[in-house]
Amino acid sequence: MFRHIALIITLTLVALAAGVAMVPGDREQWTMLVRDGHNEDALKALEARYRAGGREVDAVVHLYKLYMSFADIDDATHIIEDFVKDHPKDPAAVAMLAKHYGDIQNKPAEVATLERLFKLNPSIATARDLLADYRLEGAFDREESLLRTLLANQMITANDAERLGLILAGRGDLYGARDALTRFDDLANPERSVGRIALFDVLVQIGDKTTALTKAASWIGYWRKVSIHRAAVSEIPSARLVRMMLAVDETAARRLICQVQRGEAPGPADDQQAPDDDHCEVTMPAAQTDTDTSTTAAPTNSVTTAETRDEHLRRRRR
Repeated sequence: MFRHIALIITLTLVALAAGVAMVPGDREQWTMLVRDGHNEDALKALEARYRAGGREVDAVVHLYKLYMSFADIDDATHIIEDFVKDHPKDPAAVAMLAKHYGDIQNKPAEVATLERLFKLNPSIATARDLLADYRLEGAFDREESLLRTLLANQMITANDAERLGLILAGRGDLYGARDALTRFDDLANPERSVGRIALFDVLVQIGDKTTALTKAASWIGYWRKVSIHRAAVSEIPSARLVRMMLAVDETAARRLICQVQRGEAPGPADDQQAPDDDHCEVTMPAAQTDTDTSTTAAPTNSVTTAETRDEHLRRRRR
């Protein structure tokens, strides 16, 4: 009898304890409300939890999202700003604040937050957003500073390296322009010519003619292959580069161009000349318009015609 009563009491206590344990807590309550679409009730529960000091990350994020869904911009801004104050070194929190400022079109605050995010966690995506804002606002000094940072960290893209090099060259910072344009030369597609011609000019101005001529010869080796596929309505970049090379050092330029013409790898510009290059003839094609195509000869694969006299003699003998 007593054993039966004790068993019933024990089972009752276990059932009560299990029932208490299964009662949803605060977290489970607002989670179920959000899941079921009861946003107003979920907002009240999260507000009460927030006022009580509950600052869990997921709860704060859901509270912020609910405020934004109800277009309560002021409260949403207050919540996300306090969230970043509580997590000042969390890149995800700072990125969320920057996105919030962008959503509410607070451009100055967005730019300032993106700058803070870039210092905290440098990334190409953040830099791209900052560069777009700087260019839109005309803040070219801040753009240049950021581009220098990207170049130093080897995060810069080919287009940005070319832009930085041209800016620095225009300001007279030749060594900075050399570094930026050299990085552009390493990253850019082979057919890009503007930045490479600028690099050649910068190298000549700082006195590194050997590197300038050697690089120019390597570029011409590719440009001569693609020049026949372009409409010759203006000066071909390779022809312009050949003129620049000849103006710098005609002897070394002729030797390098002859080597490229014969399909040889260009050597250093200050090496001793090959015997067959003494009488190398270099000619450059003139720009050809649409009206000239019927009367002119078909285009060749070469940018320059560099043949020696011995080659002419061998051809005649054959």
